[in-house]
Amino acid sequence: MADQGQVAPTSALTPEMLAAIAAVTAATLRQHQQQPPAPPPAPVVPPFTGAGATTQFGGKPLPALFPSIESKIILDIVLHAFMPLDLPRLLSPLAARQEYVAPPSSAPAAEHTLALKHFPSFHSLLRPLNKYFEVLSAFAASSGKPWEVFAITRSLSDYISHLAELHQQYKWSAVIIYHVEFHTARLWEMKDGNYSGWSRPDIALLSRLVFIHPLPLPSSSPSTAKPPKSVKTSPTPIEQQICFDWNSGICASSPCPKSRRHVCRTCESPDHPNTDCTEKI
Repeated sequence: MADQGQVAPTSALTPEMLAAIAAVTAATLRQHQQQPPAPPPAPVVPPFTGAGATTQFGGKPLPALFPSIESKIILDIVLHAFMPLDLPRLLSPLAARQEYVAPPSSAPAAEHTLALKHFPSFHSLLRPLNKYFEVLSAFAASSGKPWEVFAITRSLSDYISHLAELHQQYKWSAVIIYHVEFHTARLWEMKDGNYSGWSRPDIALLSRLVFIHPLPLPSSSPSTAKPPKSVKTSPTPIEQQICFDWNSGICASSPCPKSRRHVCRTCESPDHPNTDCTEKI
């Protein structure tokens, strides 16, 4: 006899009902297992700072303009999270990026060594840096403001010229370190929409890193040209020489005791000395 304090169940699951529930659950699990996982969403390029314009260029998204560059890299560039030592990742084809080494998180000396390894010359930096600036310029074009785009592209061009001048006057090992630190400082400015810093040399940074490492002056090589040989002239025989003493009135003997000619030194006339010559100028 059941206790009066307990309530007997009004219904119970029959074995048939349990089997049906199990079948539905199994079918649902199989359906989810057969469906492939959804791909991660593609990176979305934000609008240019202060512009609020779409990042479509002729109906194409920004990554479509640079098919050789990964979309995530383009996103890092426009978010100004792409560091100077990441530039080798922009090289194409992929084989050119295989030797890329990720920069250390916080080790200036190691960064400087790696910078010189990645960019042993001005031209090795120029190619990826130009590609980086192309992405920035295309991103700026989304603002729809031609003068703003012009100002930005001119600032970037000014920096290329600045680097070229430094390369011609100072040691490259110093110039590349200057570039890494200069570029890093510009990232913080660009996050605030300020791109003008690219056109202004950093005098404090130059004084600390570059000006103390000028290129050696070219040594003047000794001239290999032989000095011209002096032309030896045979002396005029004394009997053909004019007696200057006779022309001056000093030598009065005739013939000349020194065997020289008693003739006018202007017209070579034997009739008068030079002092009486009418042909003198």
